[in-house]
Amino acid sequence: MGIAYQIFFALLPTDVSWKKGQLLFWGIFLSAWIGAKLLFYFTYPSDAPMDFVKELSFWMGGGFVFYGGFLGGLFFVGLFKAFDKKFNWNLLWPIVPALAIGHGIGRIGCLLAGCCFGKPTDWFWGIYLHEHYRHPTQLIEALGLLAIGIYLLKSKSPRFKLVSVYLVSYGVLRLVVEALRGDIVRGLWGPLTPSQWISLLLISAGIFIFIHKNKQLKPLN
Repeated sequence: MGIAYQIFFALLPTDVSWKKGQLLFWGIFLSAWIGAKLLFYFTYPSDAPMDFVKELSFWMGGGFVFYGGFLGGLFFVGLFKAFDKKFNWNLLWPIVPALAIGHGIGRIGCLLAGCCFGKPTDWFWGIYLHEHYRHPTQLIEALGLLAIGIYLLKSKSPRFKLVSVYLVSYGVLRLVVEALRGDIVRGLWGPLTPSQWISLLLISAGIFIFIHKNKQLKPLN
């Protein structure tokens, strides 16, 4: 989170007050935290014991679903926009690379903690975890996210295109990683995991933003 914080404020427009930047960052952070916990709760198998949700250690420790945090953050942004009449969407740009890089670093933490692990495999890249050689899903996602984040920071493309790049590229990355995941405790919604369904929505949103913004920028004949 510390690196994401530094990236966010390094990219924050100079005409935005420090107070507004702090409110936006920490509001998104707290909303994302709650959203990640809630989606974990609602996607947890109904036939599995859930006594842990009554423990403070659950709410303060492990047990997150990234997409729940993503949706929680969007919810706060919607509230922020409703109350801030001077809201400018450019204010949100620093969140995107900060999110990608911070998330990538977080996945390395998942590897060290032994969560979000992959299915057993005989492939050359298998890592020994939980009594099996497994797909290194945490590292795959971490490296993919760090590559996306670095591209977003270095690219000179219009910001709407970069937002589209993030949504589509992370959606595709997560679809692949989810297919390799072995922690089935997250459950299924039909043929796909909840995160795969949300990934499809992200990809669709990224494509829509790209097409819609391109149409707006085309000169009229």
